[in-house]
Amino acid sequence: MDAHRSRRLAALLVLLLSVSACASIPETSEPKAVKEVDGSNTTIPINPPPDDIDPLALVRSFVDKAASPASNHESARKHLAESMERNWTPPPGMLIVENVDTIPVATPQPLPDGVQLVTLRADRIGRLLADSSFVPETGEFAVDVRVERQSNGQWRITTPPPELVASKTSFSSIFRPVPIYFLDHDLTGVASDLRYVVAQPATTLPRRVIDLLTSGPSEGMRQAMRTAIPPGVHPKTNTTEAADGAMEVNLSELGEVSPETRKLIAAQVVYTLEGVSSARVRIKEEGVPLLPDGKDLRPTDMEQYEADNVQRPDLPGLAVVDERVLVLDRNARPIPGPAGSGEYDVVRAGRSPHGDKLAAVTRRPGGVALRVGDFGEQLAELPTVGNYMSKPTWRGEEEAWTVVDGRGVVRVVDTGGEWTPQTVDTRALPPGRPITDLRLSRDGTRIAAVIDGSVVVAGVAEQDGHAVLQRPVELRAPQGMQVTSVEWRQDESLVAITDSNNYPVYDLSVDGFRWEPYTAANLGQPLTAVTVGPGGQVVVADRHGIWQSRDTDDVWSLTDAPIGGASIPFYPG
Repeated sequence: MDAHRSRRLAALLVLLLSVSACASIPETSEPKAVKEVDGSNTTIPINPPPDDIDPLALVRSFVDKAASPASNHESARKHLAESMERNWTPPPGMLIVENVDTIPVATPQPLPDGVQLVTLRADRIGRLLADSSFVPETGEFAVDVRVERQSNGQWRITTPPPELVASKTSFSSIFRPVPIYFLDHDLTGVASDLRYVVAQPATTLPRRVIDLLTSGPSEGMRQAMRTAIPPGVHPKTNTTEAADGAMEVNLSELGEVSPETRKLIAAQVVYTLEGVSSARVRIKEEGVPLLPDGKDLRPTDMEQYEADNVQRPDLPGLAVVDERVLVLDRNARPIPGPAGSGEYDVVRAGRSPHGDKLAAVTRRPGGVALRVGDFGEQLAELPTVGNYMSKPTWRGEEEAWTVVDGRGVVRVVDTGGEWTPQTVDTRALPPGRPITDLRLSRDGTRIAAVIDGSVVVAGVAEQDGHAVLQRPVELRAPQGMQVTSVEWRQDESLVAITDSNNYPVYDLSVDGFRWEPYTAANLGQPLTAVTVGPGGQVVVADRHGIWQSRDTDDVWSLTDAPIGGASIPFYPG
């Protein structure tokens, strides 16, 4: 314990070192639209709208083309009148919508010939922020757009929407999600921050993701994630493929940083580039190898920085059945100790990531209490009590979290052989709404909670020794469905169960942009629990038994465990 905390302290001290950097800034000049060039220096033609397009179709086409940033949004710009085309500068970010519709505006007074007002209506999906992260939004979007006939007889927009509005279909075809890697909660491993980058030309993707990496975590995760890259450090040269096929990253001077920090920087770079390139990575600082051995790197060389945040395949699943904890296998044997023997009336439980600890919610007179201790041993009953507690979730081997009575979030911390309860600061969460489930990400930087039927994701920051939930984002299920439980599937994705008969299970991205339903075949409502095993295998429980699936298209199959319905399965974490 002391050695681990010493490493954390040392890592924090190293990361507080900053380096100064300066850059020459060119004088301002008249902005000009330039053609986008691909890797072969061949211009990509951008066509205007079809001749004789009507005002309603013109506005819809404008929304379809707005997602493309090529040549200063030239595809969208060609829908504008000549005077507006020269001066139009969309603000940073992008509103993403679906179900786009256009209707003529009925005005009290007749409009001049060659002028028409068009109402653009759509459903909000969310917003791409200036830092390339996505946040969901809901509700209707409506704005009036003025369209005028030009001297050549073609209709063009003279008053575009005040913000850049793009259809979800076009956005998905132009942008791709890429995880950018920073440091996890104890600064010893990597954690991903999902961002969206333009997919083409593919040859410039490495440059774009390294630019995002050196810019630091997204605004929503800035307090929850750190970076080993000192402030002011940036790519010295373009991130490109060298003649021998290696991807070369040349950073500016880092300043005085420790050898371990250099390895953390290498891990961030290698894992970030893995999302856009399969090439080995050659990292330099001012043209000199970043690491002493100077060898090219692959993700397999950096596995030690991801190992603590990856589920262990050798630890079996468990399940709470008839107030005992059983192993989720064909024998369904009880686990060692009083949690398995029935001495404790276990309601819910959670095992630590490495399997050494167990937290259990157990019945007591008048309600439930939280017990924590070594796996297979006696569990100390803590003063954390209530009428209801959610399934415990772990942050490393040193702390377990639970929700008490749908309101407060409590973490119990190992303070050297003794478990100490602490209240988590949840003031940023939606007030006055019940919290029925809460799960920590394996890297310890985020929580996913079910609050009043919606998934809410928030960053976990440490302030003066206290855990603080920050920048919560609500991810509402499609079609008004109510989410009943949630679990982390991967670093960038979650799995949620709902009250819907048609769509009982969803796989969703951590930012809520993507909701993909699993098949409902074989499942029956109500689903009582969801958990995720090694390799992303999803396990759910209904009134008949425990079911598993590896993919959204798979038919659910019963697990080997001879366990009936109303059980609560769980894997470490």
